[in-house]
Amino acid sequence: MTIVKLNEDRISRVGEALKALGLESALKVEELDPQFQAAKLIVNKMGFGPALTLVALNSLISYRLGGRGEDYWSEFALFISKVSEPKNLRDAVKLVISFLSSSRINITLRRSKVSRLLRASVINVLEPWTIVKYVKSRNLRNLARSMASSLKTKWTSKTVVFAIKMLCYAYRAYKGKPLIAPFNIPIPMDSRIAKLSWTSGIVDVIDEEPLSWSKVVKAITSKPSLTQRAWSRVAKICGIPPIHLDSILWLIGGFLDRKASREKVIENATNSLARMTLRNFNDVKRVVEEVINRYLSR
Repeated sequence: MTIVKLNEDRISRVGEALKALGLESALKVEELDPQFQAAKLIVNKMGFGPALTLVALNSLISYRLGGRGEDYWSEFALFISKVSEPKNLRDAVKLVISFLSSSRINITLRRSKVSRLLRASVINVLEPWTIVKYVKSRNLRNLARSMASSLKTKWTSKTVVFAIKMLCYAYRAYKGKPLIAPFNIPIPMDSRIAKLSWTSGIVDVIDEEPLSWSKVVKAITSKPSLTQRAWSRVAKICGIPPIHLDSILWLIGGFLDRKASREKVIENATNSLARMTLRNFNDVKRVVEEVINRYLSR
């Protein structure tokens, strides 16, 4: 039997370490995120409302990809840059379905993703003129709840919360200033965050058999709300809302490699994070060492 539980001591230590970076560093990382650049390309081509609608729709089908998420969003943005602006939600859904049929990266479960897009075509809050009101008023949690209710899923699910993150990106790309998400919206849970939940020690996985990366990911993603709660506590300690904390964690998690040693992963992640945040190498290294407190070689 596998048991997943929170580690309060590690939650405190990781939160205190991340406090050294702060929200400003998270926003710097976001600005260099290829997914932010993709959002910028979309808002430069479309009006604000249609751009928000398209970003939200594509977020809802951004799972089980056949490649990196960064490459997928670049592919989507390039497609959108060559088409006419949709007049309403239904037109936007048709555009995204057309893109999905030709995507080289989003090829798995296409039928179910088309079905999800069709269900999304009647979500009133995704209409271009309505979604603008929600985003401008920073009513992001209610927006997430409305999307999830219509899709018959939890509002804390990965794709719904990720949609909020991408809407924040689109707002920033259009307005030239960040939209800070509230602390009550949890981090999007994916395999990379699951791995960091274990390496940081904020979540323990107890099993009779030796642990592997696949076992860790399976155990932690089976209880996403537990892990989201852990990262929300970390977020409150360090002062970085979970949606924005995700950018720092995702960057660090990108260097996890079963073929590399913990020391090498820490070095590579530190170099990248220090360069992007313009922070002192040793200060950043202390943060990365807490996030990658333990490691697996298989």
